[in-house]
Amino acid sequence: MTSDQLIEEVLIAVYGKGDMLDDRRARYMLRQALHGLARLARSEQLMAMRRDTARAAGASGRRQMRMVLRRAASQAAVGQAQLVLALSTSETATP
Repeated sequence: MTSDQLIEEVLIAVYGKGDMLDDRRARYMLRQALHGLARLARSEQLMAMRRDTARAAGASGRRQMRMVLRRAASQAAVGQAQLVLALSTSETATP
């Protein structure tokens, strides 16, 4: 279930399926507030994952965490490029 579907279900649970003008305004405000909360929760989750990854890699300070994350990202990018290159050479090698 996506966050949009969940937000619509919450709106129906709170306001029902009414179409009055006041209901539409209130539904719009609640919908926007819930979307904002969903975005905030996603960004907080991503920040926590990055912090945990850096700590697991042995970084203690904020600067060191950034350095470890950048190094891991660059190594991952290099690894992906090698994988693509290896796949493309194996495909051209077989007739």
